[in-house]
Amino acid sequence: MSANLHAVRRRPGLGLAAFAAALASGAPALAAGDGGGAKLPQLDIATYPSQVFWLVVSFAVLYILVAKVAAPRISEVLEERQERIANDLDKAETLRQEAEAVRAEYERALADARDKAHAAAREAQDAAARSNAAAEAEARGKVAAMLAEAEARIAAASDGAMDNVRAVAGEAAADAVERLIGARVAAEAADRAVAAAMEGESA
Repeated sequence: MSANLHAVRRRPGLGLAAFAAALASGAPALAAGDGGGAKLPQLDIATYPSQVFWLVVSFAVLYILVAKVAAPRISEVLEERQERIANDLDKAETLRQEAEAVRAEYERALADARDKAHAAAREAQDAAARSNAAAEAEARGKVAAMLAEAEARIAAASDGAMDNVRAVAGEAAADAVERLIGARVAAEAADRAVAAAMEGESA
């Protein structure tokens, strides 16, 4: 092949076709090598059957390893992951239902507490109203009693004052008559005259 290449180099007038023919004629020599040793056995047609055999053996071994070891392990991992996901989803659904139940219970308890608070407030208002009414009635009774007592005292004082006025007026009338006519008038007569005069004025 080297001789052919040297010939191509020496004859620059040869074209691309001559260079390709030179390479084709030197291909067996390239496969065999310059020193006679097989440097590239994969290009040697004689080793093709053994290469195909070992390729099939390697592929079969790799396929068995993948099918018997790797694939089941991958499938097992995927199944475990799917089971964990399903369990997590079930737990999440259970927790969501429990949370909804707790929320509903809380809302019911809050509504009951509101109702009880409103009832207690109404009862307190009613009790305060009743207490205020009782206190007001008691106060009115006390005021009425005090007014009646005051009126009785005023009436008693007025009667006493009128008696005193009549007595004083009777004495003054008797003294005046005695001074005018020089005769002493009886006290009963003076009192009757004063009483008649006061009744006439009041009438």
